[in-house]
Amino acid sequence: MSTKKTKKKGKDKKKVATEETPPPDEVTAEEDKPNYLIIAHTDSTPFCPIEDIDGNLFVVVINGDIYQVLEDKLEHAFSTNGQPTSIVFDQQGSSFIADTAHQAILSQTMNEHRMETSPVIKDYEGNALKGPHSMILSEKQNALFFTDSGPFGESSLENPCGSIFAIDLSESILKKIQYNSLAAPTGLCVNLAEDVLYVSETCENRLLKVVLNDTGSIEKGEQYHTSVFKQFSGRFGPTAIAVNHDGFIYVARFEFATICDYGLISILNEKGEIEDEIILPKLPEITGLYFSKEKENILYITESSNNVIASYSLE
Repeated sequence: MSTKKTKKKGKDKKKVATEETPPPDEVTAEEDKPNYLIIAHTDSTPFCPIEDIDGNLFVVVINGDIYQVLEDKLEHAFSTNGQPTSIVFDQQGSSFIADTAHQAILSQTMNEHRMETSPVIKDYEGNALKGPHSMILSEKQNALFFTDSGPFGESSLENPCGSIFAIDLSESILKKIQYNSLAAPTGLCVNLAEDVLYVSETCENRLLKVVLNDTGSIEKGEQYHTSVFKQFSGRFGPTAIAVNHDGFIYVARFEFATICDYGLISILNEKGEIEDEIILPKLPEITGLYFSKEKENILYITESSNNVIASYSLE
């Protein structure tokens, strides 16, 4: 299925059905055919497809394992002995891992030819983290941004206790962006200029926008300014976000497999308008999105109802 990026004028409204993209509630038999490639299966829920500095593809699995994804198999890299949900690699080849069970951001480095994993952040001002979920590393900001929401269900509409944090890598300081106030913050990404952070607040079914101000507000001295970027409706909520090389924002709209049999990715422009949507038959519970740096037209996807890693080619 093609994903045209056609500009729309006037008010932001949901794209009407066309021969190429039927509305999500009218998926046709032809649309039910897979338009993606299954790369591998995992034995538990996969998250966070990502490439390291050499272009190798990795994925984390909730049972504690991190795998390198090869052409026809998964190769075990290491384990956190916890419940990892995200991993990022820095330019030196080291990695940071968000682990819900350890309630910490972990660091993995090579020391005297041995891989060592140790906690970097476990608390904020003496209060334990609930369980980091997703991360994004910004070279321009020299910061590691992450969401903290705990196990699924701990942060919810009834108990909006999730947070967004930034680790200032130049000063090794943990800074709060939003603290103990969000309903299940999950996926996040930065725009191409790395001056805006997008965060999916799953249980509020919306996307947040954080303006990253290096100097802070003159009036208040604040460095981060947060607002609602896009309010969705219909599905359970957004869980993963990725920005392609043209600056379009791809948002995975999660829905439970018990009530829906297809996945949906909404493509937004920088104004928050929906430009197009991608329907993925049989992949309703998307947990991760990542655009390949090696092949810019390839979008990697992880999904939990089938425990698969898939690739989608943009035409």
